[in-house]
Amino acid sequence: MNRRDRYALLGIFLALAVVGAALVIQAPSPASIAANRTPAPVTAYREGVVGHPSSINPLTARTEVDQDIVALLFRGLTKAGPNGSVVPDLATWTISGDGRTYTFNIRSDAHWDDGQPVTSADVVYTIGVVQNPKYDGPVGASWQGVKVTAVSPSVVTATMTLPIAGFLRQAELPILPAHLLKDTDISILADSSFSNNPIGDGAYRIVELDNAHVLLQSVSGNGQEPLASPTTLPTATPIPSPLVFATATPKPKKNATPTPSAKPSPTITPTPAPTPTPTITPTPAPTPTPQLPPLPKGAVLSSIKEIDLVFYGDDAAAAAAFQAGELDAVGGLTPDQTTAALATAGARDIPYQWASLISVVVNQRDAYGELRDANLRSGLLAAINRPEILSSVLAGRGTVANLPIPNWSPAYDSGAVDATPYGFGGAGVFLTDAGWTRTATGWMAPGDTKDYSLDLLTLDEASNPVVYATAQKVAAAWQSIGLAVQLDAVSASAYVSRLDAGAFSAAVVVFDVGLDPDLEPILMSSQIGSGGSNVSGVQDTQLDQLLITVRKTNDPVARQVAVSALERYISTTLPLLPLVFRDYNLVVSGRVRGVISNQIAYPQGRFWDVLDWRLASGR
Repeated sequence: MNRRDRYALLGIFLALAVVGAALVIQAPSPASIAANRTPAPVTAYREGVVGHPSSINPLTARTEVDQDIVALLFRGLTKAGPNGSVVPDLATWTISGDGRTYTFNIRSDAHWDDGQPVTSADVVYTIGVVQNPKYDGPVGASWQGVKVTAVSPSVVTATMTLPIAGFLRQAELPILPAHLLKDTDISILADSSFSNNPIGDGAYRIVELDNAHVLLQSVSGNGQEPLASPTTLPTATPIPSPLVFATATPKPKKNATPTPSAKPSPTITPTPAPTPTPTITPTPAPTPTPQLPPLPKGAVLSSIKEIDLVFYGDDAAAAAAFQAGELDAVGGLTPDQTTAALATAGARDIPYQWASLISVVVNQRDAYGELRDANLRSGLLAAINRPEILSSVLAGRGTVANLPIPNWSPAYDSGAVDATPYGFGGAGVFLTDAGWTRTATGWMAPGDTKDYSLDLLTLDEASNPVVYATAQKVAAAWQSIGLAVQLDAVSASAYVSRLDAGAFSAAVVVFDVGLDPDLEPILMSSQIGSGGSNVSGVQDTQLDQLLITVRKTNDPVARQVAVSALERYISTTLPLLPLVFRDYNLVVSGRVRGVISNQIAYPQGRFWDVLDWRLASGR
């Protein structure tokens, strides 16, 4: 099996890693703090985060707090812009006509905090680490097969065998300093002195770090500028395209609109694109938060010079600290604690559209042949009231999912989606079409002589209350159509082990699918087993071909055709059962201004425009 990213499951695995562990990061020395701190007193922006750092390194981060700090310390060749766009960060770029070679020109004013310039050697080193067989972190596999070459100190090329349409988003990977790490063995990188006290090239540097908090101070003159005018940034714009059907049509759904006869799909050949210039093109700005009342008399808005991330053991403690006026912001809380924080006078919510899918995976391995019929999975999905899960579990903070691609994504083609409607009657019809038999006491699988009992794997409530509450709703929904369901709530370690081993009938799983419609990591046949994120075990050659076409097609129009074909096929075969996409909610006080919500792939994406944030004087 090919090693692939576990990024699709990163939301869960980061939450599970080092839970409750003591802080292992060592604080910077007093001398370094004194050297880096500005003498004038500065009121910091204080945000509460749940957890503690363990390895502050882009390639070895173990916790969400690690990822938050990394986002403020390090930069990639590219970065996320508004509305799902990708914009230059350390470098501008050009693309070869065949879409296989990207040439990055590193900006001359980018430097590390020790004064050394950021060079192509740093890029080559970083990609070399993730491509090394010793590296077992979450970002390695997508770089396999990509040859990275230093052309000059400021120019680096990345060449691949086949085009990778989402490569610019992949290039958001933060870069590490080769001159500090080239002699560090990869096996100890996560716990190295560098990962305890890193030197970055980003907008902020660490000046204090202990068990209670990390204080970061802004860095000037490193070539990183505010995104003060988001109207000048590019965006991913949906492109209308003809509906294309898969070459093999799945078994029709009962009472569904008839699917046209299968026709060979034309081979989509990427159109050679002219070499683009790094000129940034206009785009609509993200929707700003509502107009705030005027500041109190005498208050002054200023850019955020210091960020103080305060560590808490749980969501309730973080929410309570915000309510007590000890924090300027708190985010990523459970829905009930988000509601509690919002009850604070002057508080407001900054909702980010987060590509984090709560889903049910149904085991499609050979040992679970009774679950491999698409009609069976359609029946299971039809029994689930997804709007009610959104309302009751997430307090309405998110959207109902019809696909593993959010309906707010520019890649989402509503005309290509054969949505499964909610309804008990329809659920029973789907099961019957799959060969299941309704008895007086339950359902029998095809060929069985006794009622079937389905086990639903989930994290226990202590490990993840949102996943657990979702599993309760799903189990109740299936029981309401007469199916016997055993809710199997387990610890974090047992959950991960059983997902990897495929030891479950069905499971509630959260996938951070990202902002690009490349779904290979969670659906490709080669990604089954440890190291891959295809935990359902689906193996479908037609699906594989559609996934490959989406991944390799660069031309925007042709790619949307490919995505539409993939969406049609997924919505009818249901290799996984999409439930809801969560929002990421950042609750801020009245002191915080200039924060603009955006589409994000991970929680740390909330810092995409942090240089534009403003803080009112006085607490």
